[in-house]
Amino acid sequence: MKIRHIILLVFLLSGNVFAQPILENKLNKQYKERPTERELLLQKVFIEANKEKLLGNFEDAIYLFKEVIGKDKKNDVAFFELAKLYALSKEEDKAVRAVKDALDLNRDNLWYNLFYADLLMQQNNYQNASSVYEQLIKAYPDNEDLYFEQAYILTKAEKPEQAIKVYDLLESRTGVNPDISKQKYDLYMRMNKPAKAEEVLLTLVEAHSYDSNYHLILADHYERIGKKDKAVAVYKKILTIDPEQPNATLALAEMYEDKGETANYLKSMQGVFSNPDVSIDLKIQEIVPYIKLVSETDDGFVKKEAIRLTQILTETHPNEAKAFSVHGDMLNYCDKPEQALTQYKQAVELKSNAFVVWEQIFFINSALNQPDQLHENTEAALELFPNQPSVYFFNGLAKGQLKKHKEAVETLEEALLMVGKNQSLKEQILIQIGVNYHGLNKYTKSDEAFEQVLAINDKNPLALNNYGYYLAVRGEQMERAEKMVLEATKLSPNDPSIQDTYGWILYKKKKYKEAQKWIRKALDSGAGNNPTVLENYGDVLYKLDDVEEAVKYWQLAQEKGANSEVLDKKIAERKLYE
Repeated sequence: MKIRHIILLVFLLSGNVFAQPILENKLNKQYKERPTERELLLQKVFIEANKEKLLGNFEDAIYLFKEVIGKDKKNDVAFFELAKLYALSKEEDKAVRAVKDALDLNRDNLWYNLFYADLLMQQNNYQNASSVYEQLIKAYPDNEDLYFEQAYILTKAEKPEQAIKVYDLLESRTGVNPDISKQKYDLYMRMNKPAKAEEVLLTLVEAHSYDSNYHLILADHYERIGKKDKAVAVYKKILTIDPEQPNATLALAEMYEDKGETANYLKSMQGVFSNPDVSIDLKIQEIVPYIKLVSETDDGFVKKEAIRLTQILTETHPNEAKAFSVHGDMLNYCDKPEQALTQYKQAVELKSNAFVVWEQIFFINSALNQPDQLHENTEAALELFPNQPSVYFFNGLAKGQLKKHKEAVETLEEALLMVGKNQSLKEQILIQIGVNYHGLNKYTKSDEAFEQVLAINDKNPLALNNYGYYLAVRGEQMERAEKMVLEATKLSPNDPSIQDTYGWILYKKKKYKEAQKWIRKALDSGAGNNPTVLENYGDVLYKLDDVEEAVKYWQLAQEKGANSEVLDKKIAERKLYE
């Protein structure tokens, strides 16, 4: 407890709490016999004055206390009460004079002195306030609060050396005390004496050698002054005392990170992540920045340790959806979408309303070409999120991939009604409406949908690609189709589906060499498992008179899931059928 923070408030608000017992003691000393009528009247006036004070009638209370003093000039209690009233009335000079009068009559009274010192502090009269506390310490040497207050006043007076001497004096009586050590440490650091500050902490650590908290303070000091090696040594010492101390583990791990040793940092964090008493939010805050980092590094060890860390998160917090969500994100960014999908599913089982996790599931289903799973998951999500346009979009996407074009259009048009100002999603919805209308052979409506996209954004590569492809399939506006898809390749140069489309258009224009180049690009860009691209490449090779290679790619297309009578006939007869 710090006296300074409570003295004045207690004094100012007190009515008879202090005054009445003091008055009774005073009257008992002054009047040994039965009180006279005058004495009874004096006591009545005193009581009435306190009543007016409690009622907030300060002027009346001041008048009555003055009446008491007029009849009893040695009544220090009345002077003290008067001082409090002046302080409440913001008449500080009068308050000081009144409390000094009380002290003249009762020099050793602790409360009068504390109140007087507090008034002096309010006037920034630190020197006289310090003198008051100096005398109080002599009178009450066992009162620890007085030492703290005296040191505080000296600090305010810009006399830190003298403040430290007061703390030293108190410490000589109490022994090493963490509160005293903290104050001395702060003063030495303010004086730019880190070596002296270090001595204080070393003494504290020596006195509490098995308390890791004080070691942590010392380690933090070493970090603060740039002595990293000493800090590391202290953190390692802490972990011998308390192997699961999370703050020391975190700090030590961060030092690895400062040195660029990311893998060692992640590995060293395992103790923290496996500790159920450490907040999961703290762990997530620590690991989230590394999710993006792992996607940008080729360091397999870093990825392995990052994945292990988020896996530990799920093992330590098996009932926390966000643990599985973070583990899923890490796996996803480490190019392990199938494993990520398992984690995301666990997350939504624990917390079904985690919409962002559902979206990740949809994206992976779509990327892995899983229309059945995408349809199943979006149907479930529609029950949970009936007002989310992206759920309708993915549901429509799945229906379209499952050749349910009519249902897909209906769902996508619902999405369009609720999309609002999300232009990007609106473009995606319109593209799929165009795709599905084309699947229904409603070419005019299909073209209208693509034209709407291009009116919004004439640089949308997917719209340019799909629209150009459909025009080419119908043999319409071939020059425009080629220009649109060529523009798409420039906007999205590494997209294998666009590369394949451009190659296929060149094929339709009998530019077989150029077509081979572009479809080869598509295969190299990630379409090596796409049966349509593989079959297209086989067709180009056949046109280039490389029958053996053509058959080889047709067979690969068949192995990857292509299933049509025409393809079977191509392979069986080793001949191109279009």
